[in-house]
Order: sequence, then structure tokens, then C-alpha cells
Amino acid sequence: MKRYYLCFLLCIAFLSLKAQEEIKRYKAPHARQAVAATEEFFFVVDNNTIVKRTISDGKEVKRWQDDRLKHLNSAYIQNDTLFCAHSNYPEIPMHSSIEMWDINTLEHIGNHSFGIDIGSCTWIVQQKEHWYVMFVHYANEGKMQKNRDVSWSQLIQYDLNWNRQEAWVLPKALIEKVSPYSISGGVLLEDETILCTHHHFNELYTLKFPTMGSTLIWEKTTPSPVRGQGIAIDPKGNLWGIDKKSREVINVKNNIL
Repeated sequence: MKRYYLCFLLCIAFLSLKAQEEIKRYKAPHARQAVAATEEFFFVVDNNTIVKRTISDGKEVKRWQDDRLKHLNSAYIQNDTLFCAHSNYPEIPMHSSIEMWDINTLEHIGNHSFGIDIGSCTWIVQQKEHWYVMFVHYANEGKMQKNRDVSWSQLIQYDLNWNRQEAWVLPKALIEKVSPYSISGGVLLEDETILCTHHHFNELYTLKFPTMGSTLIWEKTTPSPVRGQGIAIDPKGNLWGIDKKSREVINVKNNIL
């Protein structure tokens, strides 16, 4: 009986993966950390490099690079600005910032520095007059801040002036699942569902805000062709992600919820 039940669960997982219809894949040598997209272009993010490419054929349009940045980790587009989470990962002590670019020119136009604060910043989105920023901790040897482990990871809500409003922690079961890494990418959907990723697993985690307490609710895990790292939603509502191992950008229909 247990064998049949296991086969049933595996079949469900396979069908869930097939249900995520891939729209297109692009070869992109800089697909190491994240991607974000408009209707015409997608922006591939490496540690200190951003490459703007056309959605129609994947051709490179512009490139920005600066060795002063250490570890860009995700990308989010608001109006004509590209926002990226940035940290000094894997160095200790952790410090982080939000970096900003004009999507038309790829000119670096600003930043907000957190300095040494709550952890390593991995993703950022804006919704309803608030910023949501994920700060994580790790349990890898040499990357672990003293007296901290993955359970110290937090999703922080700020107002538009960067005043802290609220914060939530990851559920224990998800911490055990992702350790020694943490949550590398995330987006906040219109219904306030949180869709986030592991560092390198082909999985998406669906989380909800709690109605009491401070622990996020882990609703489900969905197999995905996206292999961890930073994800983004485009203007059509579809999901963009990367496969760091194969250096590919992947655009899929966001029909997994």
C-alpha cells in the first residue's frame, strides 16, 4: 500500500511539473543569480554584471559591470528602475544594499545601504506602498555568522522611506528543507502569496502571511524547471527564472498556484 501511495505522489509531482508550460529558454552566460523582464527585454544578473537582452531573439542590447559590487542576488523592475538585492556573500560579517539602474540606459542611478544589519539581502519587491526584503543566514562552514543559522532568516516589510514595519520568519520545516542554504529568490503576488526559491533546487515554495504569530505558513512545494536563485514576474504575469548550472534563462507560464 505504501508503494502505491508513493507512486501516486510521484505522479502528482510529475504532472505539476508538466503543468508549468515553458514559453521559452535562452542561453545566457551570465545567468548565475537572477533575471527580470519587461514586455520587450529581460535583464540577466550575475554577481556584478547585468546584461539586457531582447525577448524576441535573446540578443544582447547593453551590458553593465562594476567590480565594486560583490554579489547581486535578485532583480525587480518598478516603472523604469531595476532594483537588485546586493550583499557581500560569502564574506563575514554580512552587509547588504539595494542597487538601482535605469532599465533604458543601464546607468546605475542609486542605492540604499543597510550596512551590517539583519543578514544577507537576497530579494526585494514593492507592493502597496511597502518594500518587502528578504534577509537570510546560512549554516555552511565559513559562511555562517557567529551564533546564527538559517533560522535567523527574515522577511522584512519597510515603508517607502525604509522604516521597518513588520517581519516574519521561515517555518521550521522549510528551514530544515533548505539548510544549509536559505531562500534565494522571491516574489509577492497580488493576493499576497509569496512564491520563493531555494539556492539550487528545482522547486518553488508557496508561503502565506500568518493571521497570528510571526511565522510564515508553508502551503506547498511545486516542482519547477527554474533551478533556484532570483525569480521575477513579467507584465503578463508569467514567471522568469534561471538555471545556474546550464546558464539558461527560463520563461514559464505562472499557472502553479
